[in-house]
Amino acid sequence: MVMPDNEGDCRMQKSIDVGVFIPTVSRGWFHSVNTRYLPGTYEHVLHVVRGAELWGYDFVLSPQNWRGTKGTSKYWRHSLNSMAVTGALLQATNRIKVWSTGYVTETPPAVFADTLATFDQIAPGRIGLNIVTGGKKDIFDTLGMWDDSLDHAERYEKAAEWVDVVKALWTQDVVNHDGKYFHLYDAMMDPKPSVLPTLVNAGASESGLKFAIENCDIAFIACGDDPELIQAAKDSRRLAESMSDRPTKIYALLTLIPGETSSQARELMEWIEAGVDLDGLADMESGYRANKSFDKLSSSSLSLIGGKDYRSVQRGTIVGSYDELPEMLARVVTEAELDGVMLIVPDYIEHLQSLALRTFPRLAEFGITTRLSSPKINANIRP
Repeated sequence: MVMPDNEGDCRMQKSIDVGVFIPTVSRGWFHSVNTRYLPGTYEHVLHVVRGAELWGYDFVLSPQNWRGTKGTSKYWRHSLNSMAVTGALLQATNRIKVWSTGYVTETPPAVFADTLATFDQIAPGRIGLNIVTGGKKDIFDTLGMWDDSLDHAERYEKAAEWVDVVKALWTQDVVNHDGKYFHLYDAMMDPKPSVLPTLVNAGASESGLKFAIENCDIAFIACGDDPELIQAAKDSRRLAESMSDRPTKIYALLTLIPGETSSQARELMEWIEAGVDLDGLADMESGYRANKSFDKLSSSSLSLIGGKDYRSVQRGTIVGSYDELPEMLARVVTEAELDGVMLIVPDYIEHLQSLALRTFPRLAEFGITTRLSSPKINANIRP
């Protein structure tokens, strides 16, 4: 759809989804002792998600973690179980989509198929699953389940078979599956989901992207104010279009540092960076390096262990005032050809509210519309 701008020329109108990576883990995604209120508690997350629903965000996604870091920030030492939180949040909300995270390496496909079908009983049509293959050894050492026999490509091969089994259980009366990794005989599972749950994946390596395109509805790519990340997102789009006549949607994971003014936003970023937890970052990176396929992991997969300019936040973090951010976001969305974004912010109440009311509505000036373009309620729900 084409719309005129203020000068009278025409630009393409694009609609995107906007979601939130919710902080069910302490410190959120900030490797620093200097963070806003991010305790990793259900009480806080419930306030965040109810606010996100009120302000018009499309979805929320929770991570899954079994081990924090050893640094001074105690990054992710408090972690809520993604599946348990999802069930509670679905019951506590009415419209917003609530997506969970699951590792194919720790739970049989039938267990997840049944769990998500049960979620659909709570909130029909609002469920989804972020599928993770698991490339961080220390997480699985906590569970006693690290499988060093699988390399990077084989983990995605196993994940593809896992998805095949899950979808079969959701759509077939009786499932018999004798595969390389999974074996089910005369399996029956009811109830079925009312609609197939949304499947997403954040693998940006060649194997990861191919897995997402062939098996998922959405591929998450780390993106932001970084030409290499923008190009990676565009390359993902081209690959999806070449592999499927129903291209997988490309969503970006974005960290935003907003402020009333650009100087206030920079001050917040510098304050966070001043408390950077280098020991915690080193501990997290060591978990990835213990994987024999470390060299196959993509820059997107490793983006959460710190950027080039700021170590405390992911690569490509966007820093700016609420008035500057619309143009900055519009440029990233347009150049990277994104279908949606998922946000990380320092303050999940104040910042999400102000972005919904002040920043995202102005993306329409650049030909980009969102559900947040017409927020109806100006709510203050500080916990």
